[in-house]
Amino acid sequence: MKKWIKVGLIWAIIMFLLMVFVFPYFNNEEITKNGVLSGLIIWTLAGLVFGFVMRKRYKD
Repeated sequence: MKKWIKVGLIWAIIMFLLMVFVFPYFNNEEITKNGVLSGLIIWTLAGLVFGFVMRKRYKD
């Protein structure tokens, strides 16, 4: 696996957990299946974009 993909997916997992589970829990919001599914899609795509941008920005 390419390094930028791995970095992006790690970032995506962290953001997914924070935004879908941690913050709603502390704000007493309901965690729904639709929220989890949409968060999974959004944060996976965002993570891949993040990894790609970091690759382009900091390429040696």
